[in-house]
Amino acid sequence: MAERIEAQLVYDTKSQALSAGVRAVAQRARRVLYTADETEVVLQIAPDREPNRRKLAGQVMDEGMPVEGAAVSLHGDASRVGQETDEDGEFQIGSLPRGAYRLEIDTPARTIRVSPLDIE
Repeated sequence: MAERIEAQLVYDTKSQALSAGVRAVAQRARRVLYTADETEVVLQIAPDREPNRRKLAGQVMDEGMPVEGAAVSLHGDASRVGQETDEDGEFQIGSLPRGAYRLEIDTPARTIRVSPLDIE
């Protein structure tokens, strides 16, 4: 059985401004970084086509290498969405209502949990 660990928040553009010297034309997407041992979970939360909906894009890296085939599941109050990471360790989930979610990522080495994940 894989080890279960809670990911720790490292960076969130919602609460931390861009570094001096970094320029952006439009900062519409929120970027978040979590770590769990040697695994990094990079997330981007952006507006979707429908008002009050968001899309979540992410990448899972273990020791700097993409994790292909990790099972990603997002649990909300009324729904659960799942998919696998591609060869670059990336995944995308669209049309999410705003709210609090729990994100779980099952890799061969461990199960990583991000909770709560606020989709705003």
